[in-house]
Amino acid sequence: MRVPLSWLREIVELADDAASVAKTLTMAGVGVEGIEDDVLVLEITSNRADLLSIVGVARELALLRGARLKAPVPAVREAGPAPETKVEVVDSSLCPRYTARVVRGVKVAPAPAWMQQRLKAALGEEYVPINNVADITNYVMLEMGEPLHAFDARCLRGNKIVVRAARAGERMVAINGREYALEKADLVIADAERPVAIAGVMGGKESEIGGSTRDVLIEAAMFDPVSVRRTSRRLGVASESSYRFERGVDWETVELASRRTAQLVAELAGGTVAPGAVDVSVPRPEKKSCAVRFERVRKLLGMEVASERIRAIVEGLGAKVERADGERMVVRPPAHRRDLAIEVDFIEEIARIEGYDRIPTDVQLGLSVAADRREDLVREEIRSTLTGLGAFEVLTWSFEEAGAKPVVTHWSKEPLLPLRNPKGHVDRTLRNALGPSLLRVLRTNAGCGETLHPVFEIARVYYEPGVEPMDRSVLGIASAENGGLAGVRTLVREVLARLQIAFEIDHDEIVVGGASIGYLESGISEIFPAAAVAELDFDALVKAASLVRKAKPYSTHPAVRRDLSMSFPKNVMWTAIEEAVRRLGIPILHEFSYLNHFEGPQVGEGRRAIAVALTFLAPDRTLTGAEVEAAVGRVAAALTSAFGAARR
Repeated sequence: MRVPLSWLREIVELADDAASVAKTLTMAGVGVEGIEDDVLVLEITSNRADLLSIVGVARELALLRGARLKAPVPAVREAGPAPETKVEVVDSSLCPRYTARVVRGVKVAPAPAWMQQRLKAALGEEYVPINNVADITNYVMLEMGEPLHAFDARCLRGNKIVVRAARAGERMVAINGREYALEKADLVIADAERPVAIAGVMGGKESEIGGSTRDVLIEAAMFDPVSVRRTSRRLGVASESSYRFERGVDWETVELASRRTAQLVAELAGGTVAPGAVDVSVPRPEKKSCAVRFERVRKLLGMEVASERIRAIVEGLGAKVERADGERMVVRPPAHRRDLAIEVDFIEEIARIEGYDRIPTDVQLGLSVAADRREDLVREEIRSTLTGLGAFEVLTWSFEEAGAKPVVTHWSKEPLLPLRNPKGHVDRTLRNALGPSLLRVLRTNAGCGETLHPVFEIARVYYEPGVEPMDRSVLGIASAENGGLAGVRTLVREVLARLQIAFEIDHDEIVVGGASIGYLESGISEIFPAAAVAELDFDALVKAASLVRKAKPYSTHPAVRRDLSMSFPKNVMWTAIEEAVRRLGIPILHEFSYLNHFEGPQVGEGRRAIAVALTFLAPDRTLTGAEVEAAVGRVAAALTSAFGAARR
């Protein structure tokens, strides 16, 4: 929201510079993003729609500074016959109030230079002045916060306005020159035959103000914020009007802004305002009164605030004090402040106006040390382990595109759970595994020429095992290192070792305590065939983990290394060899690792030579050559028996 200080000074007495005004607003909780050529650039939160106008900001400053407010009070001279235009509102819940006022005999021309300059200051230099009538509607919108629209009355067929839902197949060319296909969920302003505006979003081309316009119909209305937001997002059309309607306008400002617009059109475009206005509306909404207790204010703020001061602030907010005594007052919240409804809302405002810096900070608060949750400790152990091994933690979307088929079915073989948008269409599905998301990360990194570090994520997956949808916390790891599968297997082993969990890897299943807690898999679909993934049930890891570190005596005796080369059938995978050796449970075998492999005539057709390194170590003695050779012989014999390997 851009607020020219020169415009602001016409409504509220301000003698100081922009920096001082900005400080006043900032200390009261109104965000000031910057100052540009005597223009305040404000960041307005969604609950303060009343500040989306010059009058609203002036009202705020008048309260903060104790200054006099000089809000415009429009007065129009009416003449001629009353408007003949009929207005019909089909659904008052989507349009609680619609007013139409007619100005006859206007002369369309450029707006005065002062108005053009003011609009450029408030909307940015990119704003292109249109004409005096259209610029006046924008001017009043900025001034009072109520979006308006002006129709060429001659172009309204049947001399009628109908506020209704769009009909199937209807289309409209907007004032931006683009044609839009409308749907039943879109609220439109129509004449007797076709839509002439998209309610709260943008007017239509056929009824816009032009050089031949003589009679103008001024629309000022109140539209349902959700309806405007939904249509604006669907059509991809955002405007200053939709921005304000989405945050809500108040019932009372509708007619006030209509009169202000008519006044300026008569003054600057030479028109005659027709008597009265067509006003179709629900009964004026009355906000419920609430009590504000003086002692309650002091207790919550922790400081002394005089009862007279409390009342002055509440009245300065625009609230009406209906009755008061020495202990409390009953107030009716102002219409323009949708965020004020109950006592604590007013107490918060009193704190803001008095100044947060005045609230004492010497109150002693009791502190207690919170115990770390077990799942948080396990999560940090996993993160520490994987990042220490060069992996990167990532965050990926929890959904897939509509129509996606399950790529991984380890957790559930059911179809992916659908997500429906507000119209009931399925445009997303919830993921049932982390693997595909992680592989897409690796694919993206590879496409950008990045080093393919392993990636991991701890997040939820969703599935439907029966009647009720379920979710599960999962640790997912993906890697393209060491051929993919071997790299992922190594990372899984390190994580489980760090958590001191005894496990087995049975083919592609990760087994703990006789139950499968996850899987290993490579070549998932065509996402990134060069990589592999693993997924483990995070809750199972939390349950099985041992977080108490057990000290192991450090051996002062020398380790002995032996290299072993054997030929295997080519279909034997390294992971199977590794698992077979580990199952032997040789006490003095400290490390078993891959060195290299070789294929060629020397090895034989259909075979592969694999070299491994075996490191032997005993904690209490120096190993003898006979012990080491016996252990190497056991390894060679086991591989020969399991895979038909031959020692080279």
